[in-house]
Amino acid sequence: MKTTGRFLLGTALCCAVALSALAQENVPGKVYVAEVDGGVTFAVGGKINELKKGISLPVQGARIETAPGAHVILVYSNGTSIYISENTIVEIRKFVQKLFPKGVDTATNEPSISDTIVVVTQGTVIIVTNELATGTSMVYLTPQSQLKFRGKEVVIEAREQDTRIILVAGDATVTPLNAAPGNVGQVLHAWQLAVVTNSPGSIATAAETIQVTALDQNTLNAFALQIAAAERAQKIVVFESGPSEIQAKAVVPVNLPVPLTVSPSTLRTGG
Repeated sequence: MKTTGRFLLGTALCCAVALSALAQENVPGKVYVAEVDGGVTFAVGGKINELKKGISLPVQGARIETAPGAHVILVYSNGTSIYISENTIVEIRKFVQKLFPKGVDTATNEPSISDTIVVVTQGTVIIVTNELATGTSMVYLTPQSQLKFRGKEVVIEAREQDTRIILVAGDATVTPLNAAPGNVGQVLHAWQLAVVTNSPGSIATAAETIQVTALDQNTLNAFALQIAAAERAQKIVVFESGPSEIQAKAVVPVNLPVPLTVSPSTLRTGG
């Protein structure tokens, strides 16, 4: 009995140590290519990777550029999807996440804490998340702004003179890049539109550079199809955590039925 007790205790301690190590380890995240259309360049360290629907690949350090008329939808291994529209340049400066136990439903919940830093130099991206894990950090930078996104659905347009942030659902904090030290930024809620301007070389307050208004239906309608496509992309892949890396598994059938009509009323609006 004493031997059996020591064996069970030792097994429990080993399991606890293994789970503790699993919880602490950050690994480079991956993306799954849910959709690609037209000319899309995906380069890491100067090496160009060919994008094909259904493949997964590491994304940290990637520079993604879309040609006129092109777009790509990627699903991060934390379950977040990003629709990168035409004429857009995106740099994934950081995307790491913790390994997670088997059996986690990555289609509805973020499986582990992640850390994302993305620069949108120009163009339009749409980000759709599941329920994010407590402790996750998601930051999107543009030439005019820093957006700390806490989840759900957002459209970011980096334009020549300003940045438009369309928060469809969830909440976020936007701060101008030329903000004075200690500036806490402007909190955005669902169905708000923020326009951020920037005067290079000057220090301004958030009130001077961020204009927030209610989101009107016509503005949302302009992105309804892209938002719906980003939502569908989340449903065609799940992720599993191995001993040292995260792997993507396509959901069968890969080609989901495409609705004949898409109404903004079907989008996941609200808090």
